[in-house]
Amino acid sequence: MACIWLFVASYVAIHGVAQVMILFHKLMIPFIDIHTHHNQSPANVIAVKNLDFEASPIGLSSFGVHPWQSVMINHDSNFIDNCMKEVEAKCMMPQVVMIGETGLDAYRGADIDLQKTLFLRHITLSEQLGKPLVIHCVKTAEEVLTIHKQQRPTQLWIIHGYRKNAQMARQFLRQGIALSFGLHYNVEAMQIAYKENALWLETDDEDVTITDLYQEAAKVLAVSVEELQLNIYQRAIQLSSLFRLE
Repeated sequence: MACIWLFVASYVAIHGVAQVMILFHKLMIPFIDIHTHHNQSPANVIAVKNLDFEASPIGLSSFGVHPWQSVMINHDSNFIDNCMKEVEAKCMMPQVVMIGETGLDAYRGADIDLQKTLFLRHITLSEQLGKPLVIHCVKTAEEVLTIHKQQRPTQLWIIHGYRKNAQMARQFLRQGIALSFGLHYNVEAMQIAYKENALWLETDDEDVTITDLYQEAAKVLAVSVEELQLNIYQRAIQLSSLFRLE
């Protein structure tokens, strides 16, 4: 241990405190991928794998019934009750750190009122278990904002794959709803979300690495990759202790 501190002291003397912090962050702070469908992640990445409600947990996971799957209601009147029993049981597992993805889609899925019924079940579960909600929102921003106002959730909501403009971003952020950005994004919206300390990054199902997304976002935000890593990591460990490095 004395040798380690001697090395650190020597490094500080030569390179300065700022460079030591950068080195420390590179060695210790992981890249958080808040929403992915990829099966494998590098050793320096902590990813939340989004899984179908019929799947089994793999590492840190999120479980939910995607709005597109709600179309099954048209063929099975008990679909919501049956699938939510699966979701409720699996979301009680400690490695399941988030609920979803859930939400509303104006283009695909069942009738929007049926989608809302399914969405509300996920919101209730999120509140009961004290776990954040990952939201799929396509052409339904006003509906999601209205439901958020009505439900007044205590748990964090994260709009995944946010691509809309800065004006809509401000509306979500004003209500305390965070935004997660992937390969496609609006620059101003990303900058606003970071300023509000409500920015997340994700690979989703895109052919891109989370480290590449961090590097690109850091340029957009005019911060170092290490600073961005630390910002997101500090908020991740507030969501769940399972994000914390041992």
